[in-house]
Amino acid sequence: MSRTFLGTALPVIRSSFDLTLLQAGTLTALLQLGFSTSVFVGGPISDVFRKRSVLMLGCGLMGLDLLVFGLSEWFWLNLIGIALIGIGGGLIEASSNPLVIRLFPGRESMVMQLHHFFFALGSLSGPLIMGAVLAEAMPWQWAYIGFGLFALSVFLFILLQKGAAAPKKGGFKMGQIRKLMTERTFLTLFFITFSNSGVQNGIAFWMATYLKETKAFPIALASASLFLFFACVALGRLFSSYLLTRLHETTYLLSLFSLLLLGLLCSIHAPWKWAIPFFALCWLAQSGVFPSLLGMTGRIYSEIPGAAMGILATGAGLGSVVIPWLMSLIAQLTDLKAGFLSFEAFVAVCLVLTFSQFHHLRQLIPAQAPVALRKT
Repeated sequence: MSRTFLGTALPVIRSSFDLTLLQAGTLTALLQLGFSTSVFVGGPISDVFRKRSVLMLGCGLMGLDLLVFGLSEWFWLNLIGIALIGIGGGLIEASSNPLVIRLFPGRESMVMQLHHFFFALGSLSGPLIMGAVLAEAMPWQWAYIGFGLFALSVFLFILLQKGAAAPKKGGFKMGQIRKLMTERTFLTLFFITFSNSGVQNGIAFWMATYLKETKAFPIALASASLFLFFACVALGRLFSSYLLTRLHETTYLLSLFSLLLLGLLCSIHAPWKWAIPFFALCWLAQSGVFPSLLGMTGRIYSEIPGAAMGILATGAGLGSVVIPWLMSLIAQLTDLKAGFLSFEAFVAVCLVLTFSQFHHLRQLIPAQAPVALRKT
């Protein structure tokens, strides 16, 4: 929700602080950098300390810094605030993912779809809330202040709950983490996540511009397509939680990547009136990929789920920075259509990597019982 708040409010934020494009881009980069750094560090931390405490810290940090961002009149303080908002979001992601999968052993991928369904609902509600605030000519800061108060109320709710479990003993298992970073199966999952998340966020960042400049869409219709994007993501994750009770994760992922490869190709080459339905097909295909990869990772590496899922989520963040930037470079050198075609190469990488590990992953992930960290 913090990302879609910023994306929707960015034009008026630029006007409020008289920002250049580079300064505005620095805000988005710091938000993503804070998230990626925090989710990388927060994963191992949540394997050592109580996940509830890490989750509470993330909510408190995000709430306080949302208030700072909404109340501050100094741009330099807003830069610090937006980075800390990203750090708070990363702690929430890093602690909530392993916490949820521990509650439903054997159904990790299914429950991650439901868990990330609410992430999608937050992303969907962000443009609606900020858009309503701006439509009523209210200051954009009010939305951030309200969001901050909501995050602090969640912090207080968690704080007042009585935890039954004692704090987790022990320190960081650096040997296991180093082994994880050199393990072939994990690296395959990491680069699949890197490529898929980069394509997904690249489409989200550039789709409105692509529809306007290459398909001659009115700007209002092109921008409204982002709402459809997050609606399809939310519905797709809800439906995916049912499909994963019927299909193995590997079969499901191969089907999604095949559908995405075809849907993206059609959306690029289709006449303008068919572009949005084909993009919607892409969004439905992508909606279930990242939660499934998180669930598979938490199940395979169940001895250190926080570290494994945190590093995987870091790959998603890095891909979301690198791949859209590469696409913009290709588009600058050629055109937007060629830039979007470059996404096809990364989808093909996902398909090839998944197929190469198909039988191995099916052995690691049986129908029900969770799997411990493999000894290599």
